[in-house]
Amino acid sequence: MADQEIDRALKLVANLSIDKASQVLSKMIKAGAKIELEGVSLEDVTKATERVMQSDTGDVVGAFVDLVGDLPFKFLFYVDANDSLTLTDLILRRELGTTKKFDVYVTSTVQELGNILASAVTNVFASDFQIKMKPTPPIVVHDYASTIFGEYIMEAAAEQDEILMIESMFRVVRLNVKCRMFLLPKGDAQKELAAIVGKI
Repeated sequence: MADQEIDRALKLVANLSIDKASQVLSKMIKAGAKIELEGVSLEDVTKATERVMQSDTGDVVGAFVDLVGDLPFKFLFYVDANDSLTLTDLILRRELGTTKKFDVYVTSTVQELGNILASAVTNVFASDFQIKMKPTPPIVVHDYASTIFGEYIMEAAAEQDEILMIESMFRVVRLNVKCRMFLLPKGDAQKELAAIVGKI
């Protein structure tokens, strides 16, 4: 199966996942919210790492999730540390600016967002590809983006040459909150996906 067809299938998953996540987020914060997909690409791990480390130099709050089942993936979501405070106020329906520092509420917010996004991905795999998959509980981290991303790909880089990069922007009313999501096939997941796509 050509890499182009795998790439197409993964882009479809990304688009459908973002749409579902947007709907859930809007209901949670009781305000107009949309998560817009800025880009999806299947990139060389080394080049992707260099690009991410150059573009994201500050500290972020993120969530690691393992998607387990028939097609295992590693999932990472993170948001700029300052934007995580804004998201916390939105989720808790408080006045913007109430949350001023990283605390248990921020951790819970990022954990919940990780749950929402990872669940959206697994739901798309389950409904569109008939693949049994579920997310594990998110592990929340607060560190430099380069450190978090490096830890994310460390294990998989030895097995995979490419990583699916999903970059998205949260748009809530007049606020633009930048976040990133990454999906990385584990083990033989990419080959298995190629076989599944070939049957569709």
